[in-house]
Amino acid sequence: MASLTKLSFFFFFFVIAHAFVLLSPLVQSSDKDEDSLLQGINSYRTSLNLPALVKNGNAGCLADEIADDMEDQPCSSPTNGANILATSQTPLANLPKHLGKCKIDANSASDGVILPVCVPKLVPTLVLTNYTHQPQFAKYLNDTKFTGVGLGSEDDWMVVVLASNTPTGSLANAASSLVSAVDEEDDLFQGLNSFRKSANLPEFKKNDNAACLADELADELEDQPCSSAHYIIEPGNLPRFPSFEKLVKKCHIDINTTTAAIIWPVCVPDLDEDLVLNNYTHSHSSKYLNDSKYSGVGIGSEDDWIVAVLTTDAESGSFSGGAATLGAIGMFQYMAAVLLGLFLKDNEESVREEKKRGD
Repeated sequence: MASLTKLSFFFFFFVIAHAFVLLSPLVQSSDKDEDSLLQGINSYRTSLNLPALVKNGNAGCLADEIADDMEDQPCSSPTNGANILATSQTPLANLPKHLGKCKIDANSASDGVILPVCVPKLVPTLVLTNYTHQPQFAKYLNDTKFTGVGLGSEDDWMVVVLASNTPTGSLANAASSLVSAVDEEDDLFQGLNSFRKSANLPEFKKNDNAACLADELADELEDQPCSSAHYIIEPGNLPRFPSFEKLVKKCHIDINTTTAAIIWPVCVPDLDEDLVLNNYTHSHSSKYLNDSKYSGVGIGSEDDWIVAVLTTDAESGSFSGGAATLGAIGMFQYMAAVLLGLFLKDNEESVREEKKRGD
């Protein structure tokens, strides 16, 4: 009886495990495509006795921005399979803008290499083959001077950015712009929390997903005049950003968790610290700062624009990640736990029966 119970348990567990495997393609994100490719590239490097490439955050940011640009281009585009240097001769018209957004010093990018590939549905084996078996790409993967890597993907496009161990290819931070942007956002964060504290309200906590969206929205507003700043996106209003859904997806946010949040853009020349804070704390919209249901904030800035995104503890405004992945994993864990419980119960009964026979 016990052996039959064990056999039944393992059979059911086998079925559930395979069901989970079959479900997993439905919940895979672009991150998984990128991680899979990085593992493949590093296995390729290891086979050549070369050190593994290390993730470079700035290279990753740049790769992501370029992939986003290429999203609507067909695979027949001349950029597919090209190796692109970050120089003034680059075919990527928006590269200077992307370098600025990723806070990369242009002088540290000239020896970096951008390798875009288009593969329908980003089939992992085909993507990896493009990088390791195409001579124009493989020569860079075989080069020991490249030590860092960033990957970005969008639809059928994958972009690999290689960073070198030299000053002209390290993709280092542009110190002044990085410090400036961080300072502006931190100043506002501290100012908002001082305002909340004075009203005997709990301080805002930083919400990384909201910060990602705020940064993307600030980038969208960058070229808009300050006269466009007199609005606020409240719950129930349709987003005023045509690419809102795309940006939400890019930040790996479940769009259903954004409906109760507040998107609050402000434009102030040179982002003067006092004027920025005054716009938030002394405008008619300061009622949101006084509302205790808003518990988190994400802040992003670009040029004269700064965007604050207020989030809630409630699911509808939490800016949490995609629910599908968590749901699939939760289902698997739940079913496995149920089966394990059944197995333990049946096994306990079998032990009792065997003990009775022995008596």
